[in-house]
Amino acid sequence: MHVMKHKTISLAAAAALALGSVCAAHAEIGFKAGAWDLSFSGNVNGFATWNTCDNTATVVAGGLACSKPLNGGVNEQRIESGLLPSALVFSAKSRQAGLDIGVTIGFYPGLNGIFAGGKTGLDTSAIDLRQNFLTFGDKSWGTVKVGKDIGLFGSDAILADMTLLGVGSGAAFLGGNTTLGRIGVGYIYTDWIPQITYSSPSYGGFSFAGGVFQGVNIVPAGGLNSAELTGHEEPGFQGKASYEWKGSVSGKAWVSGIGQKVKARSGLPDTPGLPSGANVSGTGFDIGAKVNWGALEGVLYAYSADGIGTTAIGFNAASFNGVTLEKRKSDGWYAQATYKIGAFKPGVSYGESHLKLAGNESGNTTLVKTNKSTVFGLYYSLTPSVNLVAEYIPTEAENQGGGTVKDKVLALGAIMFF
Repeated sequence: MHVMKHKTISLAAAAALALGSVCAAHAEIGFKAGAWDLSFSGNVNGFATWNTCDNTATVVAGGLACSKPLNGGVNEQRIESGLLPSALVFSAKSRQAGLDIGVTIGFYPGLNGIFAGGKTGLDTSAIDLRQNFLTFGDKSWGTVKVGKDIGLFGSDAILADMTLLGVGSGAAFLGGNTTLGRIGVGYIYTDWIPQITYSSPSYGGFSFAGGVFQGVNIVPAGGLNSAELTGHEEPGFQGKASYEWKGSVSGKAWVSGIGQKVKARSGLPDTPGLPSGANVSGTGFDIGAKVNWGALEGVLYAYSADGIGTTAIGFNAASFNGVTLEKRKSDGWYAQATYKIGAFKPGVSYGESHLKLAGNESGNTTLVKTNKSTVFGLYYSLTPSVNLVAEYIPTEAENQGGGTVKDKVLALGAIMFF
């Protein structure tokens, strides 16, 4: 039986490859078992982060900067995972009945404990089962995926983010399995979503993908009038098209979109008082490009959404004022440049995410209006598998009333791929 030749790379290694890091070259451990090609890949990382919080009592609900008075009067120092959790990804692939078939299961543990606010005695780290899917198809007509994997909308934004090898915003004070990188400060998190998708082969560099997805709940991430809806009577939809080219100036350009409808359930956990049948039909799209010219790489990205929210899909996506339910609009962008000098790769990135009030709300001054940050990064390939990372990240969050909270993060650490 013919056995399909392949190379399996985890998201972390794929990101390293996308960023031009030589460490991705050895990002798998593979062997053959009968008709199956098996492989393990992944990464382990850890960072020391120091967050100097702003000395202000200003509230920015959904803001990604740390306020010292609201943080118990202290700055924060932690040893934690970066934007990527550690990963162990198992894949098995074969060729059967004229089809390429495969399965992938990915385990993503973080260094952070399950309790917010730091390490607690008898605490343990959480394992995020982000990938759990099967595929079948053929290079002549494409691939079908069934299971849980990264979404299409916003996926290229995070894969092109240089802080994927580092920390970015949200360090030290938010808790959770990872930091945020540019999530919420330049793009909406693509997330890992149950899906049935089709991906085309490449037609001279052009390819496309689309499918049905489990709908994502609308949840309040803080702030007056933020509604919660959890009912899904139909799937969500996501699609993406991209074009890659080679040459002295190489690169990739892409567009993607999302659409979903979320209805209110009667009673908890949804917002009490929502009228019967209240729903939010959310849509969003993005556009971006990554261009390489010798040692220089640049990324430019932007998105716009209505009823999708900010930071993550569904976060603060709608307002309920006790009578009417309305969507909130959001948008954002980021620009990034890196330059490779031997084993060193310095980079700078700037991005913003914006959330607008709905037409049915007023006086909601504490809700986040803008999150923005600059990231200064230095990445050093110590070995083909190990990167040392240093980042400095000033972040600013502004509320709808014009109040601001600012913080500054210094991050030092390492990430190893295998």
